Amino acid sequence: MRMLDADILSYSLLENHVASPYVKPLIEKGLVGEIELYVTHTVLLEAYNTLYWYYRVRPRSKVASKIELVARGLNLIPPSSGGFTIAVEENVPLGDALLLATALENRIPIIVSNDKHIEKLCRKYGLIFENPIPQNIRSQMS
Repeated sequence: MRMLDADILSYSLLENHVASPYVKPLIEKGLVGEIELYVTHTVLLEAYNTLYWYYRVRPRSKVASKIELVARGLNLIPPSSGGFTIAVEENVPLGDALLLATALENRIPIIVSNDKHIEKLCRKYGLIFENPIPQNIRSQMS
């Protein structure tokens, strides 16, 4: 059981991103049911906005169809409102806090992300942080 962060999802849906070869297989395993991979509505929205506004994937329908494929193929769960409390108490971005709270509430032990806030929160709250992107590729992304 793994909870998926928006950045990892975004990289997997991009065709020429340096991280795509490392994250796409994870998404594919989730889509065919080899692993339990969970996403929230907010993760899908964040990934959509990242693809459309930051990476400028066009047309809009192409972005929406990619997100729809994931929404239909992975385990879609609602975000936990406990994320608001975590965001305030930990002084972290709301999206990260919602992801953590949702994993905790649903007893999903692993969060797949490349985000430093998530990594720190996972350690503090007893969750496993998994980053499928090798260190040398992470260095290229910085």
